[in-house]
Amino acid sequence: MEEALVSSRERRVTVPEPPTGRAKLGYIGPGVLWALAALATGELLFTPRVGAQYGYALLWALIAALLLKLFVTREIGRYSVVTGRRLLSGMAELPGPRGWALWVILVPQLVVGVAAIAGIASAAGSAFTLAVPGPIQLWTAVVIAAAAGLVLFGHYTGVEWVSRVIGLLLAVGVVLAAVLVGPDLGEAASGVVPTVPEDLVVADILPWLGFLSNGAAGLMWYSYWVAAKGVGVGALEEPSRLDPRGLDEGQVARVRQWLRTMTLDSTFAVVGVGIITVAFLVLGAELLRPEGIVPAESDVARDLTTLFSEVFGSVGFWLMVVGLISAFWTATLTNIDGWKRLYTDGIRKALPDHLTQRPWARPAVLGRVAVIGWLAVLPFTVFVLFGDPVGLLTVAGSIEALHIPLVAALVLWLNRRTLPAALRAGRVATGLVVIAIVFFAGFALFYLWQQLLG
Repeated sequence: MEEALVSSRERRVTVPEPPTGRAKLGYIGPGVLWALAALATGELLFTPRVGAQYGYALLWALIAALLLKLFVTREIGRYSVVTGRRLLSGMAELPGPRGWALWVILVPQLVVGVAAIAGIASAAGSAFTLAVPGPIQLWTAVVIAAAAGLVLFGHYTGVEWVSRVIGLLLAVGVVLAAVLVGPDLGEAASGVVPTVPEDLVVADILPWLGFLSNGAAGLMWYSYWVAAKGVGVGALEEPSRLDPRGLDEGQVARVRQWLRTMTLDSTFAVVGVGIITVAFLVLGAELLRPEGIVPAESDVARDLTTLFSEVFGSVGFWLMVVGLISAFWTATLTNIDGWKRLYTDGIRKALPDHLTQRPWARPAVLGRVAVIGWLAVLPFTVFVLFGDPVGLLTVAGSIEALHIPLVAALVLWLNRRTLPAALRAGRVATGLVVIAIVFFAGFALFYLWQQLLG
């Protein structure tokens, strides 16, 4: 009997010991990836446009979107920390017809992935044309092919590291430029008070809100990065062996410590994104708006160089060109990798069990098909046909903004169903996620209303 009890204890799966003190800093990483994935869209491309069009009038919306997305991200991270599973694994088990929640997520993202990669890669192509000869179509093809090749064959750690360093330097340069330009503090202060400009066109700001700090897809990718980093139960070799609903008080206390570590990571990322985004808004309002420049179409990169050339001269121009190439390149690489994971994981979980055993449904095969067909050839074809980076990203960002309320609601429902009461979000955090649903749904409905009125 005693031997059986000892054997049972040895087999018992326990929550890993959470980090303390400085060791927590070692787990700051998923949030940084999450922030970098959005740098080239919500911050670098759309925020200067919004500043050029509306000045500081929508600063309140910027702050609200960042804060509310933080709480949605925390709920997504909460699921992975407590269960050690990726978000789509939980979505596949929601009540109702088999896989319905997965298809609700996947179908819009199939469109977003194509439009976003076409827009980001062609923006990189636009930046390349400022530095080297060749048409934008050529450099767009090079960017997509190189990014897809690296995702398929791996071996891009060094390239990714260099790109992130340049991205960090770009962020520092943007903040420095904003300080040197100097914001109109009176206008900025008035922009904190929620008001809607009389000339507001929601189609101009919906993609900005959709991509700001990350879109619906990027929010879901946070689950993959948290699980891969081994935050919480994900640190176990077999997370599925631990049932979160059967944890004792000591185990629950450990998970709470892990949740605090995840919150530190996501908050660190949002604060960093917030500083950079406000800096881009300042530059758009102070430099582009007086000149009547709104970055658009294939001239988007040349228009954005004004943000640095007006402050740092010709040196600033070339610094911005290098920064744009790096930022859009990193975003292309990160987004192809992220959507590949989302598509492969989601489709396999949505398929009936007997089909997942077929050769064509293996993860490696689905991943290659997704990258080559859906995330490389199709985006380039779409760009050749439509040829407008900003227009393509506007379509993608608008769908992301429309999709965020649905993803947030599903995550909230999933956590309420599967997590023990002691590890669910409190009333304040839950209330803020509900407000996020209302906030983004409100802008989406306003957009549809404007479209119906013509």
